[in-house]
Amino acid sequence: MSAEDAPVVVVDEAAAPVKDVMYFRFVANDDQEFRISELAIQQSETLDRLVEAMRYTSEDVENKPAIPVGDIDGDTLKLVFQWCENHRGEAIPVDDGSVPKIVEIPEFDAKLMDIDNDRLFNLICAANFLNVQQLLDVSCKKVANMAIGKSPEELRIIFGIPTDEEDEAAERAAHEAEEQAVKEAAKKEPA
Repeated sequence: MSAEDAPVVVVDEAAAPVKDVMYFRFVANDDQEFRISELAIQQSETLDRLVEAMRYTSEDVENKPAIPVGDIDGDTLKLVFQWCENHRGEAIPVDDGSVPKIVEIPEFDAKLMDIDNDRLFNLICAANFLNVQQLLDVSCKKVANMAIGKSPEELRIIFGIPTDEEDEAAERAAHEAEEQAVKEAAKKEPA
């Protein structure tokens, strides 16, 4: 199915489209298409600049194909857009780096990030790629909170970090497989 044929997912189903507010269409790498408001887009520096550079008008939004969003899958992009819609219109704090950040996780954000570790990792990567700084801050804070009071062994389990022995065994196996592949290729070549 092409992106043009894909159903459009409205991120904030509770909010009816408002007249005089522009909604942009974006498509994930799995062809899921989303409509998101202009105010919500401003939470993503990357998407905001992209839309600004494209100089879309309301006619363009409806008549042109949806804007592709890199290597982000639809489930992850939906989470990012839900976060952006919930925080639409909020001021984006300027980080001057002079004081350490004190990050609080609001209730909506905590519920949004009540997901498995793989999806949380994808959300962090997407927030970083799309430069949604506040989402990146709260999602990294969630990971930091997960680590509080845990032993190194518990952290290995939670975050799927292999032990040194597992790393060495994987490297040996990869090296042996590579050597075997070279031997197989050498046998097949005529002398």
